[in-house]
Parts: sequence; C-alpha cells; structure tokens
Amino acid sequence: MQTTLREQQRVRTRAGILRVAAEEFDQRGYASVALSEIAARLEVTKGTVYFHFPSKAALASAVVDTYFSAWEAVLAEVARQSLQGLTALRWLSAQVAQSYRDEPGVRAPLRLMREADVIGIDLPTPFLPWVETVAGHVREAQDLGEVRRGLDVEAVAWQIVAGFFGAQEISHQLTGSADIVERVEAMWDLLLPGIEARDSA
Repeated sequence: MQTTLREQQRVRTRAGILRVAAEEFDQRGYASVALSEIAARLEVTKGTVYFHFPSKAALASAVVDTYFSAWEAVLAEVARQSLQGLTALRWLSAQVAQSYRDEPGVRAPLRLMREADVIGIDLPTPFLPWVETVAGHVREAQDLGEVRRGLDVEAVAWQIVAGFFGAQEISHQLTGSADIVERVEAMWDLLLPGIEARDSA
C-alpha cells in the first residue's frame, strides 16, 4: 500500500527527532536535555515531539533501539561477505570504531545505557551482545586454526570487548574519538600474539 504524504512527513519528523535527540544526548547527557530544546532545533512544536514520543524517557529508549538496529545491519554484512574468525573480528571492530567516531547516533545510545539509573527505565544491558558475538568468532578462529584451542573463549571475548570499549572511551575523552580507528588496530596488534595458534604466524 502506498503511503500518504502525511505519513511520509511523520516518518521524516520522527527520524529528525531521533537524530537531534541523539546529538543532544551524546553531547550533554540525558539529564541536561529538554524536549523543548529538541523541538526548537527542529522548528516544530513540543506537542509534535510528544506525538511521536510521550516522554523524554521514551525518546531515550527509542534512541537506544536505533543502536541495535544499526548493528543488525553490520552483522548481516559480516554474513554476506562470509567473513569468519579473526578476519570477521577485525573487520567488525573497524566498522564499529569508524561509526563511533563519526556518528552521534552510535555514541548516544552507549551513553544513555550507562545513564539508565538516571533515566529510570529498563534499557538493554550494554556490551553483552558484543561479548556473545565476539565469542562466536573466536570459536570460528579456533576451528580455522587461527587461535589456540585451549583458550577460554568467553574470557577471551570479554577481554576483547573490554579492550575495544576501553580504547573507545579513552579515545573519546582525550581526542574526541579522532584516533579511535588507529587505537583499535593497535589493540589487535598487541592482543593477537597472546591468543594466536603457535603455527599461525
């Protein structure tokens, strides 16, 4: 069924609210942002914002949801390219690092998830889906002979995710994420000698 012009406008307005909200939440945090400010930036009424999102908490939740939707597409691309093991991990981490550097819509959900207690609603627990994804690729790497079979896969995955997001946070604080891609590459160069199979070099 063909959408009407009014429906198309509503979709564009909702997307604009999410975009501006992500920018504001990323820069200032949940508590410092008012819906009236988001409305003013978009040159719409506060009632228009409320039409799409009944509260600031609901808007924050929707911003977080966009994060998971975006990475579903990235993970689908890993599958489409048939990437496996360490190749998949390095490609995936580079994509995430670039997006974190360039997109407030990626940074804002992570900040909001850390501020869940302030928001007062249940939000997804950050990092756990990434630990699971990384563990899957570490197992692939074991099957491919890229990393040692005796490794504790879950422990390795936890350390990779911790290293990645630690590099991400420090890069954000010190350089505004300007060097995040290089820092993540350096993380891999330092980490891999500790987990690679002895005959993989």
